[in-house]
Amino acid sequence: MAKRILVPVERTKAMEFTLRVVRMLACESGGVVRLLAVVPIPEPLCNRHDSIILTTDQQMERQATSTADELRRLAATHLDGVPAETSVIFGDLAVEIGVEAECFGADLVVMPLSRRRSPRAWIIGLVRRLLAGRPATEIDVLRVSALRA
Repeated sequence: MAKRILVPVERTKAMEFTLRVVRMLACESGGVVRLLAVVPIPEPLCNRHDSIILTTDQQMERQATSTADELRRLAATHLDGVPAETSVIFGDLAVEIGVEAECFGADLVVMPLSRRRSPRAWIIGLVRRLLAGRPATEIDVLRVSALRA
């Protein structure tokens, strides 16, 4: 059974169902859940005279705070009774999920089912993992989807 479950959070309707599945898995296994938000690195905000209004660091600080609050609300709402942690990371989604899974020691990564990736996108992801010095297959990934009537 999965004792350490990593959940990369997406802003989709399928996320609620995914969190219900994660709660069930964590309750059955006595596991710990980490909700992960990967945010793209923002560009500095400039005015029309190209003067910097908000630096990248300032934007990252604001986004990290608001995203962490959102993750805590999700955990309180959907993972009641399950030990849950939150993590906000800036960078590339595919790379950062792999890094966080390794650092967290995840036994399982649970994600909502998204549309199928093209072979080209799959190959690019595989090459990124190999260039980062990680094996092509590291951990189990469970993609869940709600059944539609």
